[in-house]
Amino acid sequence: MLEHTWYMLAAYDGEQLVGFGRVVSDLVLHAMIYDMIVLPAYQGQGIGGEILDRLVDKCLQSGIRDIQLFCARGKRDFYEKRGFMARPDDAPGMQYRRPT
Repeated sequence: MLEHTWYMLAAYDGEQLVGFGRVVSDLVLHAMIYDMIVLPAYQGQGIGGEILDRLVDKCLQSGIRDIQLFCARGKRDFYEKRGFMARPDDAPGMQYRRPT
């Protein structure tokens, strides 16, 4: 899985992995964010937001504008606060919307 990942970030507390996110991309048009996760004990401390911001920034800096992700149940607000918008029910996932 990681061997074919374009970009990934991990957050540690000492030796303990507490957060992770990765991007798979065609390196031209599309990027998909996968495996966004923060240990429950570390949620609410800004770790997930920082990981997501850095993943999106890497895509944008590389000229990739179509950034998508699949959102876990109950996490929609987290992603919407960071520029993603829900897609219609017949098109699952979320799409990044650039600020105007």
